[in-house]
Amino acid sequence: MLGKVIYNEQEQSGNYVWTGIPSYMTNNFKSTFGDEAELIAFTAVALILEKHPHDADYFQTFKYLYPNGKVIKFWIINDVDHYTALLPSDY
Repeated sequence: MLGKVIYNEQEQSGNYVWTGIPSYMTNNFKSTFGDEAELIAFTAVALILEKHPHDADYFQTFKYLYPNGKVIKFWIINDVDHYTALLPSDY
């Protein structure tokens, strides 16, 4: 992975399960991050599980920091039976 996924602390606690459910991403997320899209989404979910193993909310926000300083914000939303990685403009 060229850049770094930065976790923004969740605004409230929840009780959402982030393991054992399908993952999706919007076409815009995939085209923005290209070959790294799946790894970025996987890393983001790993950070959620690390920071909030038992009290994760459904709505999580992140930044992806490229080595040149460029920042792209993205979200992951848990819809109970799956979660979706997306850009704020996709919502």
